Amino acid sequence: MAYEATERGNDTVELGVALARLTRSELRLCLVLPHHSSTVTARVGASTSPDYQALLEEQALEWLEQGKALVPDDVVATTHLFYADSTTEGLLQAARAFDSDRIVVGASRRGLMNRFTIGSVANALLHASPAPVALAPRGYKAPAQLTRITCAIGTRPGWKTLLDSLVAFSADLTVDLRFVTLVEVDAGRRHPVDESESQAHLDGVLEYFQSRSKARGTITTEVASGHTVEAAVEALDWQPSEIAFVGSSRLAQPTTIFLGITAHRMLHALPVPLIVVPTGTDARKPH
Repeated sequence: MAYEATERGNDTVELGVALARLTRSELRLCLVLPHHSSTVTARVGASTSPDYQALLEEQALEWLEQGKALVPDDVVATTHLFYADSTTEGLLQAARAFDSDRIVVGASRRGLMNRFTIGSVANALLHASPAPVALAPRGYKAPAQLTRITCAIGTRPGWKTLLDSLVAFSADLTVDLRFVTLVEVDAGRRHPVDESESQAHLDGVLEYFQSRSKARGTITTEVASGHTVEAAVEALDWQPSEIAFVGSSRLAQPTTIFLGITAHRMLHALPVPLIVVPTGTDARKPH
């Protein structure tokens, strides 16, 4: 997970804890510093001396320990310091080094409480990461246990790839699963959406998933409608102990993320954490 000594960093720790508890996995707190270079240090008005670099690293390690102190005893956590040209590059480097299964980041602090405003780092990861990206809304607090995963799934080709990812992610977990399709009801549409068709599609989704799933929990389906995608999201009931799960746009390159228009619009109304899965991946390992 991407740690920084800010409120956004605390949100990230909270989501990392929630996911680690759910999947019984190790939480790795990673902080990225800029490469040692005169260009970087000149930009912040600092000395390029070895003493300055040592102080910077000492401060970063102290920040990491502060982040680790936020992790409860029931979660195994380690701290790691990376140097890179950018935070995004450093996080991708960390994901490769640890063969991680997801990168956890927080929302921008400009957003409303319990809502998302995507910052530059999250935005870059959502258009390039080869690993799933988990986003923590502003002010997020980890529940004692995550109890439900809501998977937003469309009718276009590629939905089986998303289901395969969720099958792998939820294997042997005791968690409820909800599959939803968002229907944008607009009187001005030339071809109005038939909600019964959406429900028929969800029936097929349910059959596909249940034939492969080893998750332990209740599985439900729901069609949510509204004049906008945002309104459809708000029409759903959301539990504090819930996370949402979506796939990447069809525009994404194989094994990479590209946040689609619908998912991006969902973020404006979504009150729970969101995991975005790259194309062609099964999100198999629970780290």
